[in-house]
Amino acid sequence: MLLELLRIIGLTTAVLVVVTAFGAVIKPLAGGVPLGPGQAMFYIALGTVPMLQYALPFAAGFGTTLVLHRMASDNEIVAMSGAGLSYRTIFAPVIALACVLAIGLTVVANTVIPSVNASMGRILAGDVVSLLEHAVRSGKSMSLGDMQIWAQGMHSEPLGDGGGTRIQLDQVAAAQVDTGGVIRGDVSARGAVLELQERDGVLEVRMVMEDAVSWDANGGGLRGFPRIEPTRPVLLPMPERTQTAAMTWLELLEIDKHPSRFPDITRTLQRIREAVQTARQHQAINRHLKRNGFITLVSGDQTGQSWRVQAEFLNEGVFVRGDRPLRIERLRDGRVTSVFMPAAARLRLQASGSLDASLSRSGVLDMDTVQIQSMEQGVPANHRAGVSVANLRLPEQQAVPEAGDPALLTEANGLSGHNATIHNLLSLLDRQTLRLHGQVESRLWRRVALGLTAGLLPLLGALLALLLRQAQPLVVYMVGFIPGLLNLVLISGGAGTLRNGDYTTGLIVLWSGSLMLIVGIVFAWLRVRRN
Repeated sequence: MLLELLRIIGLTTAVLVVVTAFGAVIKPLAGGVPLGPGQAMFYIALGTVPMLQYALPFAAGFGTTLVLHRMASDNEIVAMSGAGLSYRTIFAPVIALACVLAIGLTVVANTVIPSVNASMGRILAGDVVSLLEHAVRSGKSMSLGDMQIWAQGMHSEPLGDGGGTRIQLDQVAAAQVDTGGVIRGDVSARGAVLELQERDGVLEVRMVMEDAVSWDANGGGLRGFPRIEPTRPVLLPMPERTQTAAMTWLELLEIDKHPSRFPDITRTLQRIREAVQTARQHQAINRHLKRNGFITLVSGDQTGQSWRVQAEFLNEGVFVRGDRPLRIERLRDGRVTSVFMPAAARLRLQASGSLDASLSRSGVLDMDTVQIQSMEQGVPANHRAGVSVANLRLPEQQAVPEAGDPALLTEANGLSGHNATIHNLLSLLDRQTLRLHGQVESRLWRRVALGLTAGLLPLLGALLALLLRQAQPLVVYMVGFIPGLLNLVLISGGAGTLRNGDYTTGLIVLWSGSLMLIVGIVFAWLRVRRN
């Protein structure tokens, strides 16, 4: 009986897995990823493995239904019972198989399947070199983190013994895009070199541009540079770092224990770090204003200019001077050349992720509705709607704790009471941490519930085959298939509720289907023993 069960379950599983795998991979393969025929077939082959957790329970239920129904129809069960075998002994192979399937599928779902999902994600994410070649040939841009890159030509070569790849781009343009799709800065260059290296599941992309012209939304205007090299690499986490479906049981527990390692939370922590750095900078400027009544901001370029801002204090980046109007003086070589009288003035820190490395730690002074008086004789006063001065050096500060340092959150919590930006970012961090915990809980319980289903459906199918031995085998299977399908729906619904943070309701919904199958199995077992 056991060999016949294994044969039918194996054939049924193979058919179901292949059919469901083809259906599951059609949409990803049609997503525009440049895959060759070999890669596409390999992706389809990988897709059969995750489908096991859905196909195997129903294949096992189908196999036990057919085998036990045939044995009941041929009176083999009656003969074994008449020979003195108890139903517990007769069903021992089915019970043993159900236990092996339940435990085996749970282990596979928490170890093998996540690794396969990660491999499938890497294929869909694509090799960066191949994606760039495809983009260059088709004349399209390619996304690298928050950058869009376009080039007219490229050449790639290995980086040597250290691994990785070096890519030479010709006539390249790169734009930095925010989450809303707005371009915050761009650089065009005669050539660029990209160095790609993977470390701990993260692809590091370092870029150098030669003979470049940059534009930044904060400062405005174009600036030429013989060389531009961003201060930090672009980090592209691999699927096993960003998708809980690609994480094993141990990895899920680890990311739940240390959520700062999750890419979304890492980015939020980096934003908190930058906000803390800005708050520190504002505090330093306020101390300077309180002591002197003004602060001098020196231009970071070669013009030799500086800007003396007369104000009482800086509030959330806005200069305030009480009842007196703001006064900003432009100096060259220590001499006042112009006086600016704006209706309002703001100081912003340049985003540290700027494509232009020279602007990564500078300030931008924005003035609205400005009256400008030149100190040179014969030059009349004029008015402007707005003036922005970029690349201003700011007072030096001590290093802010790194994103993963608990000291950063301690300092941020102390600043959040009077800093709305930090308060909002901390709230976002709390929501992301809770969402990650919900994803981890959902993924773990879902895998266990699906594994248990692989053990329950064969037992239910075997018992129904004896109770309904006068019916057609497919009719018997449909009686067990419907509650099994309902169980999958409840598992999916409960997992979704868990992801949303409602743990009590989620667990009740997730396990209600399994409880329904267990009740059905107990009821059928009692009927079989009584008859």
